[in-house]
Amino acid sequence: MLEVLEEMRGLVFFDCDGVLTRDDSSWRVLHEYFGSRDNTYFAQLYKRGIISYLDWMKIDVALMIHSYGKPIRREEVVKALSSIEVRPEASLVVKELKRRGFYVGVISSGVDLLVKRVCREVGSDICLYNELMFVNDELVPGGKPWVPLHLKPYIIEKTASSLGVGLRDVVYVGDSSWDIQVFEKVGLSIAVEPCGEACSYADHTVKNLWEILGILEKRPQLF
Repeated sequence: MLEVLEEMRGLVFFDCDGVLTRDDSSWRVLHEYFGSRDNTYFAQLYKRGIISYLDWMKIDVALMIHSYGKPIRREEVVKALSSIEVRPEASLVVKELKRRGFYVGVISSGVDLLVKRVCREVGSDICLYNELMFVNDELVPGGKPWVPLHLKPYIIEKTASSLGVGLRDVVYVGDSSWDIQVFEKVGLSIAVEPCGEACSYADHTVKNLWEILGILEKRPQLF
């Protein structure tokens, strides 16, 4: 349970892939490493509500295992994700946000083995992600979809409420079309370029995470 700050100003939530890291998708990195294809067809099925997020996870993992041609061990997944680097300014930006009285969270529909590492490196207060499934350290289709893409707004609202924070006092930093539904709910939305169509839905776009600090300084009335 987080300790409530006496002079808390609000909550800043970051997406992980493409925002705190330079790679836009940890799932894509895994597909490339294991020789499978991240088929957008299944993304469309999820968007249309035909399959669940857990179904999509199972399919993705099954494609990886099939293409790799042998069991995938946990250490291989860690190795595949090790190529993903955290943006060099991320930890200092998070540190400064916390100094200013903000809670900082990371919420990602990416995989736990990466997101947990990123959370540790940047020092976030909250870390939310989906979990891969391993049986005796062997990757198997399945997992725990704690953060389905369509439920991000609900999860953010629920987390903020538990801290006594309203959505008006939530800043969300994202980069993709999946983040648009969150941009439309929070008090301040920021998109990290390149952000495609999501750019036009955000209150601000930035090229570097340092710019977030300046945006917050110019909009104190929100917080």
